[in-house]
Amino acid sequence: MEKMSQICSQLLLVVMFALVLVMGRPQLNRYQHIAVIENDAWEQTLPGELRNPFYKTPRVRNALAKSSWFGPGETPVLDRDAEKISRREIYNVLSHAGLIERRKFF
Repeated sequence: MEKMSQICSQLLLVVMFALVLVMGRPQLNRYQHIAVIENDAWEQTLPGELRNPFYKTPRVRNALAKSSWFGPGETPVLDRDAEKISRREIYNVLSHAGLIERRKFF
């Protein structure tokens, strides 16, 4: 009986340890696109004078977060078509439209 009690207490400790590990890990938002996470990390490296203080206001942050919630019938975009367009193609379209200067190759 004592051995059974010891096994139960060890099992309980293992389960509690596993719960602590699971509950203590940072929660990742599964709806965030990797490009959003990378951009946020890059923006955190900018000096304070280059950051827009407008977005630091709690009221603005809450309003932006609320406006980005999914509505009825909306789903997260996991495969963005815009990322499949090469930079060269974007440059060609903009330069042929006269919106940016064409490169001059000699």
